[in-house]
Amino acid sequence: MEINEANTTEDLWTPYKELAAVVEGYLATEGGVAPYAVHTFESVLRRHKQTFLSLFKNPPKNPANREELKRGITEGITLPSVGRIMLSKELVDEAIIISDMLNANELACVELLHAAQRQAARRAGPARGLLAVLLYHDGRRALVHALRDLVTARDGVSWSINGREEILSYVSRYVEQLVADGLLGGVLDALRRSSLDSELELLRRHRALPPRQHYARLVASITSTRKLLAGVVFASSAQRGLDRDILLRLLNEQMTSPTRGPTGALDDISLALQMALLYALDLSVLHRREDGEELAKKLPLIQDQDLISVLLDELSPPAQQNQSQDTQDKRASGLRALCQLSLGLALAALKRAPQSLLRRGSEAKVELLDQDEVLVDAAIDGEAFEYLEEAILSSETVATEEYYQRRIHSLITDFIVLMHSKLMEMRVKAEEAGRAAQMYAAEGLAAPGTARRTRLAALLRCVERLYAHDPRGLRHDYWRACDASPHTYRAGGRAATLFKFVRLSGEVVVAALLAAYLRALAALAVPRHTWALLARRDALSAHHLLAALQLYHRNLRVDAAPFADRAHASLGAAALPAARPARLLVRQEEVEAMIAALKLIAAVAREDEAAAASICENLQWDAVNCMFGLICCHVPLQLKAELCLTLAALGGAAGTAPRVWAALEAAQLVAQAKDKRALNAELLEVECRIEEYPLSRAFLALLESLCAAAPLPRALGAGARPPGLDPYVEHALVRLALPAPHRPYVKPYEKWQMLSLCFRLFVRWLDQYEPAPSDFPPAGREPDVNPPPGFRLLMQLQTKSEFLRLVLTTLDEAHDLLDKQMEMGQTYVEETLISALQILERALALERPLTTAASEAGRSVLIVGLSKLILAPEGPCSTDRLVTCCRVVSLGALLPGAAARAVALLARALRWPAAARQLLASVAHRHDLAAEIRSGFVECLEAEEGAAGEEGAAAAREAKEGIVGLLLQLLPNAPPNFAHFLLGYQVHDDISRSALHEAGAAGCPRTCLHSVLDILDAHIAAPGSPDREASELVEKCYQVVYTLCARPQTSAPALRLLRARDYFLARHVKQVVNLETASARTISARSWAVRACACEAGAAGAARQHAALAALLAALAHAPARPTQEWEWCVIRQCIEGLPVSVTAAVEPRWELFHAEQLRRAIAECDVPAGAGRRVSVPRVHALLARELASLRASAPQRTLVTAEIQKVLDYVTEINRQRNLAATLTHYYDSWRQLTEILFCVAPDDLLNLESRKNLLLNILQDLLNKIPPAEVLPQIGNLASGTVLLLLVNLRHCYILQKRESNLKSSEFEASFFGPSNQIMQTKSLTLKFILHKILSWILVSSGSSQKMRVNLYGALLNFLNIVNLKPSPAEPEEEEMNATYVSRLDSSKARPSKEESTLKSMVIDVINGFGDKLCSIVCSDCIGAGHDVCRMVALSCLDTLIDINPGIDWMNMLTNQGYLRSLIDSLLQDDEGLRESLEAQPKSLRVLYVYESKMALLIKMAGTRLGAETVLAQGALAALAATRALDCHPDVHAAHHAHDDQFVPSVATRFRQIIVPALALCDALLTTLGSQNHSCVLHITHFLLSHVECVDMVLRAAHPNSPQGLLVELEALTSVIARASNREVFGAVCGDTALQACVASVQRVQGLMLALLPRFQQPPPQQPEPDVRLYYKVVCNLLLYARNTMCGEAEGGGAGGAGAAEAWRRAGGAALQLLRALLARRAAHDKLLATTHHQLHSVPAMTLADMKKLLGDESTPASPLEARAAVLARLRARARVRAAELQYCEHALHAAAHLVWAHARLCLRLALPVPHTNTDTALSAAGTLSAALGSEPAALRERLLAVFTDRFVDDLLDTTKNQPAVQRGFLEVLLKDIKTMIQFSPL
Repeated sequence: MEINEANTTEDLWTPYKELAAVVEGYLATEGGVAPYAVHTFESVLRRHKQTFLSLFKNPPKNPANREELKRGITEGITLPSVGRIMLSKELVDEAIIISDMLNANELACVELLHAAQRQAARRAGPARGLLAVLLYHDGRRALVHALRDLVTARDGVSWSINGREEILSYVSRYVEQLVADGLLGGVLDALRRSSLDSELELLRRHRALPPRQHYARLVASITSTRKLLAGVVFASSAQRGLDRDILLRLLNEQMTSPTRGPTGALDDISLALQMALLYALDLSVLHRREDGEELAKKLPLIQDQDLISVLLDELSPPAQQNQSQDTQDKRASGLRALCQLSLGLALAALKRAPQSLLRRGSEAKVELLDQDEVLVDAAIDGEAFEYLEEAILSSETVATEEYYQRRIHSLITDFIVLMHSKLMEMRVKAEEAGRAAQMYAAEGLAAPGTARRTRLAALLRCVERLYAHDPRGLRHDYWRACDASPHTYRAGGRAATLFKFVRLSGEVVVAALLAAYLRALAALAVPRHTWALLARRDALSAHHLLAALQLYHRNLRVDAAPFADRAHASLGAAALPAARPARLLVRQEEVEAMIAALKLIAAVAREDEAAAASICENLQWDAVNCMFGLICCHVPLQLKAELCLTLAALGGAAGTAPRVWAALEAAQLVAQAKDKRALNAELLEVECRIEEYPLSRAFLALLESLCAAAPLPRALGAGARPPGLDPYVEHALVRLALPAPHRPYVKPYEKWQMLSLCFRLFVRWLDQYEPAPSDFPPAGREPDVNPPPGFRLLMQLQTKSEFLRLVLTTLDEAHDLLDKQMEMGQTYVEETLISALQILERALALERPLTTAASEAGRSVLIVGLSKLILAPEGPCSTDRLVTCCRVVSLGALLPGAAARAVALLARALRWPAAARQLLASVAHRHDLAAEIRSGFVECLEAEEGAAGEEGAAAAREAKEGIVGLLLQLLPNAPPNFAHFLLGYQVHDDISRSALHEAGAAGCPRTCLHSVLDILDAHIAAPGSPDREASELVEKCYQVVYTLCARPQTSAPALRLLRARDYFLARHVKQVVNLETASARTISARSWAVRACACEAGAAGAARQHAALAALLAALAHAPARPTQEWEWCVIRQCIEGLPVSVTAAVEPRWELFHAEQLRRAIAECDVPAGAGRRVSVPRVHALLARELASLRASAPQRTLVTAEIQKVLDYVTEINRQRNLAATLTHYYDSWRQLTEILFCVAPDDLLNLESRKNLLLNILQDLLNKIPPAEVLPQIGNLASGTVLLLLVNLRHCYILQKRESNLKSSEFEASFFGPSNQIMQTKSLTLKFILHKILSWILVSSGSSQKMRVNLYGALLNFLNIVNLKPSPAEPEEEEMNATYVSRLDSSKARPSKEESTLKSMVIDVINGFGDKLCSIVCSDCIGAGHDVCRMVALSCLDTLIDINPGIDWMNMLTNQGYLRSLIDSLLQDDEGLRESLEAQPKSLRVLYVYESKMALLIKMAGTRLGAETVLAQGALAALAATRALDCHPDVHAAHHAHDDQFVPSVATRFRQIIVPALALCDALLTTLGSQNHSCVLHITHFLLSHVECVDMVLRAAHPNSPQGLLVELEALTSVIARASNREVFGAVCGDTALQACVASVQRVQGLMLALLPRFQQPPPQQPEPDVRLYYKVVCNLLLYARNTMCGEAEGGGAGGAGAAEAWRRAGGAALQLLRALLARRAAHDKLLATTHHQLHSVPAMTLADMKKLLGDESTPASPLEARAAVLARLRARARVRAAELQYCEHALHAAAHLVWAHARLCLRLALPVPHTNTDTALSAAGTLSAALGSEPAALRERLLAVFTDRFVDDLLDTTKNQPAVQRGFLEVLLKDIKTMIQFSPL
């Protein structure tokens, strides 16, 4: 809570709540950093000093303020909390009423009403005025709570708190000043004024009492305030004592008007004040602590010189007692006596203190100290111990308050030690009284009261009451003398005296005090020492007690017949002596002594298992059989009940339980209903008559203890009856539980006590039961063995039975009683309610296993199912029990245990969809019930954990965790569901349209979602944030937040609410924790938070929510402390820092008794799936080992050793589970961080994370990640995820590189220096980022050979992206950098020359790193390329090898591939893939993996063919031969059907798949031709052989192609014509004809030639100008055809027309087509030029475009969110269009020039070579010319005419204009061609 010193709201609630929060925050801080500065804390306390001194005094009423308030209706008023505001008349009236009622200032009442208005959403229910009253009393409670905390933090003599020294020092001074100013007097005044009755009467008089559901809260608040006020006085007294005035005032008030509770004991307020009196008169610190003398100097008893004398005057006994004391004096005498005792003991302690404490007036003080014995005598005579026992120790509060117990403990022990003589006098008087009582008894007279009640008996009763509930082990002080540890002199003497009290009291105890002493000794029982004391055979010992019990049993057994007919009947009181034989006469005192002895034996047995075993195994005593025998005899009912309780204690251990079970069965206590020798007779004839049931309750306790100690004895009763526990089940269920609600009771709460015991036993039986088929009875006969008790109970719970009705009705009744806040027996009602909920929960859990077991057994058993029966509506409101469970949850603040069990039952019941739907329908359609249920769950989630002690805090925490777990369980169900209802979603409509607001905004109620978020906010606001540990509740709350953010239906409303709460996720993700020391739960909680942030980032990026994404990025990627280097130390990097990535396996211990291998197998059998992993079931292991132990026949010491070994096994299994859980948690956390990191880099826009910051962040995260992951030690799951993260981060880094390079105009080396840093940094040691990243990736690849294929795929992908950055390869992100010239070079049949640019520094670094790994890296990569791993791994490895060869085209790679046989294996695998490739061409292929692997292999071969050595190697290894033998290339699909199919689905069409096969093969041929040249006859012959091997495919493509063919077919045609054109020349044709192997293919060659030449006329007209087709393909095909025609025509010209008339006709048509093509291309070129100019004009006019123009350009496919985005999209689209049109223009010009070249060649052939040259007279020339002339016929003349018609001056000028932007060489070449054409036209002889 923030502290606002200037503008604190001056109402009567808010300042006090803020004060309480501030005080708690400061005092709870143990060192370290407090939430605020110390001076701020001091200023807050100074401001509230007057408030503390004038406690509960409201600011007075003011007539002026009242008038101002009334004017506020019309004129308005200024309030500190809200400013200027107009007030409503209702508000003013309410404020005046509250002002008159509370006598408070009117403006403060208005502020209080405004506070109530603000809190209305958090406290649903009462109206504003009533809520203001509740807040008023809550504010008073908060104020007193803060005061009590301050007084408690004051330094003193009783305790000290952990906190900052300067804070505690200031608090001590502050409280001392308050006490000096009269604080305690004001507290006592406030306590006197604010009684509960007066406060309620005031509210009742003003009609301000809240309704019933809030009335209990009001009463609790007032009562708590009064308790806190008394606690202030107590804390002050316990720490520093009380001043004289306050001490005397408190003494007088408590002597005159103490308040008592309904039982006669003091109530909590008077108890606290009287304990304060006892502490004020206490000097036990002198001997309690080593520095006691120094501490005692702080107490008023030492500081105030006259205080002791004043107290002596006040407390000294008068000389003569007035016999006519009134009732008031009698009430005061007990407290006076107790104060006398305390003061006397203080004087005795002071008398033994050093004389330094008596500095001034020592002589007078010594005289006063001598009054100690006088005071103690007066206290004893004044019945101090009786008052202590009756008024104080009878209160249950003493056992719960530590320092109450400690003070009374010191009081008793000081009396024993310091007043030992008085103790001896009390013993003497007790002996005298005992003898007198015996004399009276001998005369047959009743002894007077003074003889029966002695002072020593009262002291022993105090000891019994005090130590009966001793959770702090104070009773051990009586046994310290028995310990072997050394003591100081002072402590040793005290310990000896206390032990002497215990020992000697038993040795010389008189008969009258025997029972009291035994009870006291039972309360003081401790392990070992008490049994050692009783084991001695002197005076009073265990032998004496048990032998007496045995003698009593023996005497009763020989009793004659008078009592035989009622052997089991019991007497409510002792029998008269005359009615019984003298030897059997047992007085009531003796019965009480026996009961006390049994209590002692039971206490020793509970404390010491060895003692219990000794008692049970001693055959001389035969204690167990003797006790069961006494139960069967004629003894009082209370003695029987105590016998059962003692047997329960004796049988409470695993070693003694079987003996007690056997004795119980032998005693036949539970038999048939009509048997008089059974407990049923006692129940019906005695207990029902007296309406008390102690024996039945004790027997239930016996059964519960035996069942809890050891596994149930299945063979019990074998021989006499069917073995099993059925008689005991029937007795507990039929005779005790079912009739319990209808029996009469003296005390009504005993009904609930009986039901709680029955239900607790049933819970035990159900928990121990697991359904099995053998439990169902066989058909037609009785079972040989009765099933376990849980079977019978479970069967009744799964059908409509009386037992089920009892449980359900008890559930309703218990809830109603607890809701009404009953006083008496509330504990038993709560226990019954918890047990009923546990019964139903366990029955629901066993329903499905029971049904499964019944079906396996094959029995026709009717099982309706509790999941259906529990939904049956009953009652006037027709609500089912699930609604009742929800109402029980609403009591979570008062009954946390019941709420926890109710939530568990709901979680179990709502696993059935029908139950979940019915509950939602029952609640959601009733507005009042819905508000009640929702607010109840909220209250349970927000209940204070420390309000009910440690057990209550644990139960409250369990309830909260259960509610959050219930939300997690229900959220995945179909919406709407009950979880959505609790979280505030609109369940009557689509929940995705719900509007979640803060509580109170827009009428939104407070929901569980608000509570969950507040819990998480409180967690991160706690002090010591870096080292804080998250609880299971916090972990589940984060998981709820993630689930809401991750699910589509709930994410949008939840994310809006989270952003409205000051960007909740961004605030929480910034709260980093130390992952190295954090627990698994803390890491898991952090993981869910990070994962929720990933959902937030994804949603914000998808919805373009700039502010949300900016807040998240500011939290994750920015460091405000270092703005200059914000990426250096950001949260996203801290989130991974210190995270362990490996877990040490649990070390198996050395087994001493178990066989190691068998134990491992047993543990493996208990390995069960749990979530995403596996866990070893500890209960299964324990049950298995327990069965082995039960079947083991061994002595007690051996069983002890086996038990210890079993515990060792369980510890080992727990450690295994802990390690597995830690590994799963670490993996989950890393996966969350991975998701967040990857999503952030994917969705973060450039304006929030610019390229420079993105690049730096990527490099640093990569370095951190690779530095953190040890490849050989990392968890496999984390390794897989980390490798994927490295891959994605490198993809993002490559993207940054491409984008930044696109924006830069620098050269490559300069850009590298600017992007990665100077070159001298890149080339330094590998600790630098890039070199380090590459080295780590390669090292990881080397050691990951045994890892999963997924990891290797990720690593190769990461390496590939890194190499692509280095290699500067053209990318789709850089289309403007396409190397078009390389395509033209290859098509012009020139060798591809590698550019001679200087290698970059970065590439040199990469080469050095790769070379540093040597041949091992090469071998691993090559092995993965051809290995038997995953296909994806092979593909990525092939791609990496491809890039590595490209980066470092040295001989090493070629030698490795060739010498080691990898290349040959790769080529051979092409043939092995042939079958798979053909299967991939089926209409419905099984898999396409072979196809993609084939593409990767071909890409590698193409890359190798890029160098001459590689091309020769590929050719020599038979790559083309393998492709020629591949039959898949012959499977070309039908052209007309296949190429009309579209790839709309994920699986590409058959035509596309075939294209993926043939195009790479043709590309390999193209690469070989490029590298080796078309003059390499060997290469050309191999390519020709490849083409002719698949001539049918070639024929199909060439025949079917035309300009308007589908794009896929044109792609095939382009690749095919490129290879054919470049491989075609006359030498090759001659080689084909001369090669014996290819002679049969001459016809095929000629057919291909004819088809190629026939294609050119078909392509002489370009396709129509449309936006969809890619015109560049057409131009490429035309270029290939023109090249082929030119090569063929030149070859024929050189051969003199050897082709004949057919060839001449083909040339003629090709020449004519070239001329037409030239004209068409020139026209198309002009159109392209115009389109490009238009695009450039649009680009220049983009800044001036309107939004409508931009939308028109963008079309309907994109809808930009803003004009800025629209302008950016238009620019990107126009630039892409400009690049495409520039490329089309370039291709068109190239085709145009090629056509002009072919026209020139055709004209040369027809107009020059076909005609004889006049000056050439050789026969060869004449013969060639004649042959050509004959072949061409009239073509030359016709050609000349066409050329004359086409090559006009304008045409020539237009043709020359196409080279205006090209180099001069190109223009000159075209000019020469045109000049030669004109010359041939002009000078042709035709």
